[in-house]
Amino acid sequence: MKKIKGKIQIKDFKQLEVWKKSIELNSEIYTLAMKFPGFENYALRSQIIRSSNSIGANIAEGNCQGQFYPAKELSYLYNSIGSAEETRHHITVAFENGYIHKNEYECIEEMLQEIKLMLRGMVVRIYNQEQNKEA
Repeated sequence: MKKIKGKIQIKDFKQLEVWKKSIELNSEIYTLAMKFPGFENYALRSQIIRSSNSIGANIAEGNCQGQFYPAKELSYLYNSIGSAEETRHHITVAFENGYIHKNEYECIEEMLQEIKLMLRGMVVRIYNQEQNKEA
C-alpha cells in the first residue's frame, strides 16, 4: 500500500502475478469448455467456468479487503484455493468423460498447481506478517 500526497492508494490486484495466472487459466477453461457436448451447457460447462472464474475474483476481492483486514484477505485466498480444487475436480471429470485430450488436461493441471502454490505462498506471507505484528 502506497501513499500519494497524504492519501492512501488502494492496492491493485491486477499487479499480482497470481491474478494474472488465474486470468490465463480462465481463458483456457473457456476455450476447453466450448468443446463440451451441448447437454453439458448448464451442467459441467457452467460449473467449470464459474469455479475457474471464482479463483481470480476471490484474489481481487481479498486484495482490496486485506489492506484493512488481513484476516479477510486470508479468507478470500482460502476460498480461491478451494475454487482451484473445485476446478481441478471439474477438469478431471471432463477428461474422464473424453471431452478433452490428455495434453489439455495436463496443461490445466499444471496451471492449477502453479496458482495454488502461489496462493499458499501469499497465505504464509500474510500469516507471518500478522504473527510478527502481534509479537
